[in-house]
Amino acid sequence: MLSEADRRWNSRFDRRQQQGLLRHPEPPFACTLRWSGPVRGIDGEHYHPGVDHTGAPVLAVFSSGYQETVPAMSPTDDWAVHRAHTDGRFHALSTWRPTRVDREDLVLAYLVQRPRELADLGSWVPTDTFTSHTRCAIYEAMLALHTAAQPVTPDAIESHVQRSIDELSPRLARLVTETTDTIAYLHRLLLTPSTSVEALDAAIHLVAADWKMAADFGRPDFPDFSRALPPQYQDQT
Repeated sequence: MLSEADRRWNSRFDRRQQQGLLRHPEPPFACTLRWSGPVRGIDGEHYHPGVDHTGAPVLAVFSSGYQETVPAMSPTDDWAVHRAHTDGRFHALSTWRPTRVDREDLVLAYLVQRPRELADLGSWVPTDTFTSHTRCAIYEAMLALHTAAQPVTPDAIESHVQRSIDELSPRLARLVTETTDTIAYLHRLLLTPSTSVEALDAAIHLVAADWKMAADFGRPDFPDFSRALPPQYQDQT
């Protein structure tokens, strides 16, 4: 029988599944992925480089909460490996077609470096906007620390995430520990530049994209758009 902690962990992305948010809305195009398989990033995502039917580079990105196939201007093998590194800033796949994880990184990097901004972004960005367990757990930890009026430091975030892992059953806790690297990911977020404009634009894009996908999926129980974003941001979509 699952413990309450295990149920919370396993149901983290249930809303995304129920509301049709697990896959990018554009139909996937024919592509051939590398036989060597995907690279696991330190953010908990899997990155699988390949080519489309014309030979142009593509990258399949997938995690528990989302998946998409993204076209690129140059081969994606090095970029996939870059996501697995434990040091250095994160670089976007491209400026003309960012992946969802690029935008999620921008928001988290901004909040980790400027936790006071949780008072704004934390009030309207849902936790499952962050679509890997690593990123979602970090955001949940930041919100919990902010709500408790405790310092939102990298050490405090890591400790909070570790406590949530320690509450899991031994089997699930071992699996989580083997597939995540919270400390290294936080370190790279601290090195990744993210301005207020970039972070806000990324957050608006993520929340609005989820709302539009759920609306297209025909979910009558999904909140209307007037509640998806604060009024001052609704004309930016």
